[in-house]
Amino acid sequence: MLFARRFSALLLAALATSAALADEPIKRIPLERAELAGTNLVAVTARVEAAPNAILPRHTHPGIEMTTCISGELDLLIEGQPARHVTAGEHFQIPLGAIHSIRFGAEPTVLIGTFVVEKDKPLSAPAS
Repeated sequence: MLFARRFSALLLAALATSAALADEPIKRIPLERAELAGTNLVAVTARVEAAPNAILPRHTHPGIEMTTCISGELDLLIEGQPARHVTAGEHFQIPLGAIHSIRFGAEPTVLIGTFVVEKDKPLSAPAS
């Protein structure tokens, strides 16, 4: 009986967490991290899931970003460059420190991104 109560409590907590995540317009799910020997760099691969019409506000990364659109579509806005429309199967690269934002399309979008960044800094920071 005690096991059943604990299991039920854990299940309810997991469901509550899943419901909270479902309300987030953009979810970042870390997949892999590897330090690059002899450097102050780390490679981080993440899955990004965006709700329809979500907006990722202006931000920067302390390194480069290389991303592939798995499904859906988006408009990539890199400061100083023309807007670029990206659809499933296409990829893009964002240079070190470039201020950029993303407007996602009318359907859910999934991206897989790899970031090669300084390991002691946050993966991204809001742009001013």
